[in-house]
Formats: sequence, C-alpha cells, structure tokens
Amino acid sequence: MAITVEEVKEIAERWCDTLRDGETPASERAKFFLHPMPRIYIIQSGISITMEEHAALHAQFSHQILTLGDFTISQLCDEPERARAIGSLYWEAHFPDDSKPPLRCIVGEDWLFERIPSGELRYVLWLNTMHHFLEDSSVGHLEL
Repeated sequence: MAITVEEVKEIAERWCDTLRDGETPASERAKFFLHPMPRIYIIQSGISITMEEHAALHAQFSHQILTLGDFTISQLCDEPERARAIGSLYWEAHFPDDSKPPLRCIVGEDWLFERIPSGELRYVLWLNTMHHFLEDSSVGHLEL
C-alpha cells in the first residue's frame, strides 16, 4: 500500500498540534520518529537540532499558527515501505509580551517516512530546506 499525501498531512497535523498546544514534551514529539534520538536538519544554516532544542525554540512563543501547504509524495521502496514528502508550511509565532511583531515565514519541508508494522507512519528524516521570512516578520529576533 502506497504512502499517501493524506497520511502525510495527517501525521504532520498531529505534529503541528504538539507545537500549537505548547505543552507536549520533547520526549513525546520524538515518538513521531523512527530513530529514538531524532534530529531536525536545517539546511539553510547547516545545523541540526535535537527534540529538546526544537522544544526550547518553540517554547519562547505564546502561541503559534502552523498551516500546511501542498505536498508531493514520491514512493521510495516497498521493503520497508518508504516515501519522500516535499512541501511547505506557514509558521506564525507570537512573542509573549507582543512587544515585537510575530515571526512569520514559509518553511520548506523535505521529509522521509517509513510505515512501521502497525501501519503507522514515522519520520525517518526531517529536513527544513529553507525559512523564507515574510516582509512583516520579526526575523531579527530568531536564529535558525
């Protein structure tokens, strides 16, 4: 059975929900991944971050809006069943005191997924390919 764009968007929405709620611990976010100690690779700056570092980055905001864009899916192999998903998401993050404008950007995403024996998908590799900060963004207040 091929990995579908609907499945990819469903797991991505669940992931985004963990950021929107602001309370999901890094250890719970790590369960979305196949590898027990996952990293997110940020191509634009050449770094990778742990789930704990990712959680700390997002913890500085009072609330966040994350909206998935379009994704294309390429099936990679059947054993194990893997697929690549390339797309984008809109990220808006508000600072607690509202003294700065929100951060607003389009994030390029390049993900590899594997279907585990239960039928669920897990991230195998997560690449942020770019962060395009919008003109009215508070870009100067965040290092990626």
